Amino acid sequence: MSGTSDGRKSISKTVALIAMCAALYAAAAAATSPIPTPWGVGHFRPGVIVPALFALISTPFVAGTGAAIGTFMASFILATFGLSNPPLSLMSGVPGNFAGFYLLGWLLSRGRTWRSFVSSSIVSLFVGNLIAATGVMLYFSFVVPTWAAWTIGEKLLTILGLTLFWMVTMVPFVIAVVPPLYRGIGPIVSERFAAAVRSDVFGKDRPRDLLYNSLMLFLMFLAIYVGVAMTPFGDAIFGKVIRPEYVFWVKNLFIIAGGTVLAFGLGASLIVNKKISPGSIGRRV
Repeated sequence: MSGTSDGRKSISKTVALIAMCAALYAAAAAATSPIPTPWGVGHFRPGVIVPALFALISTPFVAGTGAAIGTFMASFILATFGLSNPPLSLMSGVPGNFAGFYLLGWLLSRGRTWRSFVSSSIVSLFVGNLIAATGVMLYFSFVVPTWAAWTIGEKLLTILGLTLFWMVTMVPFVIAVVPPLYRGIGPIVSERFAAAVRSDVFGKDRPRDLLYNSLMLFLMFLAIYVGVAMTPFGDAIFGKVIRPEYVFWVKNLFIIAGGTVLAFGLGASLIVNKKISPGSIGRRV
């Protein structure tokens, strides 16, 4: 009987965590939805810090499901103001969010270091946004004649442009905001939802590895910046935007994203190098 009771409690706490993730994500997504994107599709979404945090403190299923439900809730609410399209969300945002944050949770379950957090966040955001961008293209290719008339090359370039735009607007927030949130919220979540959260310490890094990893990722973002800002390829992936005045700022976001990753690596490696206790950069949750 006790085993059955414990199992039910675990399920209840998992459901509660999913509900919390979904509700917080929906609210955060709705708050920044009026900010336009160059293509007029999708939203500027720093609110991804919510499912990223749940990927860090809980399970892949909680993070992925909470993100998928949260993005659809936000779309459904925003549709009443003409700011979103629920059918489009079901085809793009829902699968993209589920896959991206499930993947992030899974990757973090295999490597519990801040170095893996940075790398896994970038990989997961790219994959999730690629799925979402592909869903956007498929949807509009069927319902919007002008999109349907585009060549395969134009569609693929637009998918890449949407993917990079969403990823580069999310990375700085995830890397800069989630670690301190983890430090502050982790103990609270651990106390209330002990059966449904991770119990292992996070953040056992070697300073040199953390710094090297951050430097390599900074150079990657720098290379992408050079590609999108200084070559014809960059003009091609932004060729179908409806707000060209935003393109300059979007391109420069790659420098900001890379700088955020590098700054995090420098700061975290200095903290680790000073041998501050693991609880100062990642508490047990």
